[in-house]
Amino acid sequence: MSFKRLLNILLILLLTVGVVCSCCSCAVSNSDNTENINDEYSIVRDISFSKEKTSKVLQIAFENTALSEHTYSVCKAYSSFLDEAFSKTVITRLEWLKLLLEKLGCELVTDLDGYDHIKDLNYFEGSEYYITAIENAVVYRGGNEFGLNSPASRQFVATSLVKGVGYDIDYKLECADYDDIDEKIEASTTVYLRYLVLDDENCFNGETAITQTEVDFLLNELDLMNMLQGKKVMSFGDSIMHGTGNDDIGIATLIAQRYKMQVVDYSKAGATFGDAPDREQISDQIERAVEKGEDADFILLNGGTNDMRNLPLGQISDDFNYIENGREFFSQGMEYALGLLRDNYPESKMLYIRAHDMEFSLERNELHFGKTALDICKKWNVDVADVFNDTGFDAHNAEIKKKYTKISKNCEKGDSVHPNRLGYYEYYIPLTVEKMIKNINVTE
Repeated sequence: MSFKRLLNILLILLLTVGVVCSCCSCAVSNSDNTENINDEYSIVRDISFSKEKTSKVLQIAFENTALSEHTYSVCKAYSSFLDEAFSKTVITRLEWLKLLLEKLGCELVTDLDGYDHIKDLNYFEGSEYYITAIENAVVYRGGNEFGLNSPASRQFVATSLVKGVGYDIDYKLECADYDDIDEKIEASTTVYLRYLVLDDENCFNGETAITQTEVDFLLNELDLMNMLQGKKVMSFGDSIMHGTGNDDIGIATLIAQRYKMQVVDYSKAGATFGDAPDREQISDQIERAVEKGEDADFILLNGGTNDMRNLPLGQISDDFNYIENGREFFSQGMEYALGLLRDNYPESKMLYIRAHDMEFSLERNELHFGKTALDICKKWNVDVADVFNDTGFDAHNAEIKKKYTKISKNCEKGDSVHPNRLGYYEYYIPLTVEKMIKNINVTE
């Protein structure tokens, strides 16, 4: 028997005992009172074993004013036990608000004058966190109840997180239970940012209680946001950096959206390090940024996929005279780009992103060009987010290719080259951000 189900049964017994004691002590004899007692027992019994289970039981036990005063007092008498027991399985609204407000750096409001109408203030400690959340527009100012000790649902967490951070992302969620979602913008935003994911039946499940695993992930992301928020990231490279498989929303932009950063993206589909006909060189992108006086805390760079299809590999030079060595082939072109970045952005944290393992006919080139890129980065002391070697993004796998790369009429099973939004969030962004944070910790 599961722990939650055991607590459900225990709560039913407690309520039943409370109702029976109430009958005995008050010598209930008329049919109307008996009907009321039976109705209360029926409400709790039916909901406790429906699909909502524990969360609904707690909601009735602590919030439902339709229950008699005696039944309510029975629940309250055992609240300490229930709080301790459910803390192992359910994150309450109060617990989530405490954690969220701390990560947001909100100053705790201790003056509760003007909030006497909220019933919870009369029963539960921690109401100051609810008031602080209201004052900081993290939650709506509702009616006369809030339910601090109710389980925090996925919808509640989504809404408070989006409002607290101040996300403003235009994205409409497509899921099976979209019409049942109360706060659609907030739910859509958290799914877009990959903070919360849909289940196997493509449902958001807004009323389901948030899990400890989900909370731990969100708190870690808020820690990352506190380190990155307000900083500027600039990117150069080809279609993988630019986001061709994700409606031209690329790596730097996705990172900036999630962590509230500034972003400027100079990357372009088809770009190469070397000099290929009718293709933009990545060093040209860098020169334009320099001419415009751009600056950034972080610089993300990728490239090589188009070179291996159009250009010779070339040789890594024995010196750092990149201008004299030129930028004709891949190796020279990449060194030229890194030289430009070193000379013009010496204070920026620089990161080269090696693309994932793709499925196409030039796999030998993919290995040789990739290995050479790593050697060039080592020479120029540039850190690498090696998606090819350090993640499981292998597009030779049919399931991975279809789930994480671009789908089109010509590539209904995925094109293997261009990551979609899930591909970026699952493989590219975690590794890239890990390296960005590492660079912060090393240099600051």
